[in-house]
Amino acid sequence: MELAQNYGPIYKLSIVQKLCVIISSPTLVKEIVRDQDIAFANRNPTIAAKTFSYGGKDIAFAPYGPEWRLLRKIFVREMQSNANLDAFYSLRRSKVKKSVRDVYGKKIGEPVDVGELAFLTAINMISGMFWGGTLGQEGEIDIGAKFRVAVAELVEILGKPNVSDFFPFLARFDIQGVKRKIEEVSQRTEKIYDHVIDQCIKKKQQQSGEMGEITDRKDFLHFLLEFKEQDTFPDNKSRPCLW
Repeated sequence: MELAQNYGPIYKLSIVQKLCVIISSPTLVKEIVRDQDIAFANRNPTIAAKTFSYGGKDIAFAPYGPEWRLLRKIFVREMQSNANLDAFYSLRRSKVKKSVRDVYGKKIGEPVDVGELAFLTAINMISGMFWGGTLGQEGEIDIGAKFRVAVAELVEILGKPNVSDFFPFLARFDIQGVKRKIEEVSQRTEKIYDHVIDQCIKKKQQQSGEMGEITDRKDFLHFLLEFKEQDTFPDNKSRPCLW
């Protein structure tokens, strides 16, 4: 804020070996994130983010291009459509009501960490929407608990300043152990995903054998697995390999 008061709403700032351009006005923010979005679309991931996203290949850090547009199309149009979100309204409502009950059940005078409460509620909703129709109640509680712990660690590591991001020649030494820690947590999350995917495939095969088709509400994982099996994108255009 003090630098913006001295140098204006846009200025350059050298942080060790990185040159940053700082903007601090709503007009410039609109210019960059909306009006000139494509020009500024690419990200410069940190070592932790690049490691976690398999070299910057996820929707957050992938460079702007055909693959990124495909990921965005899947995420926004297919997974985050109004119809899909409406289908999960009752699930989201139940997660919020559970959080409210947990707070209501606390003793008078017992402190409540609102930040942690909001974080856990959001993670519960996201995990429920992603694989809620795959796991049973006990399985969802067990996997959900492990997933929340892993996500909390990921958020902490991703937000931790890493000297190697500012001195690239130090990256190979991993002085703060950031890369090692993010790899360990990533492996744990991968095991969670692998287990849930295996359960989803088994459930799909079982239901297909019994009824010929799956009649349960599809969670996001079912959609992604079905999309992976398709030869064409929903608009009948050929698609690149996602995984």
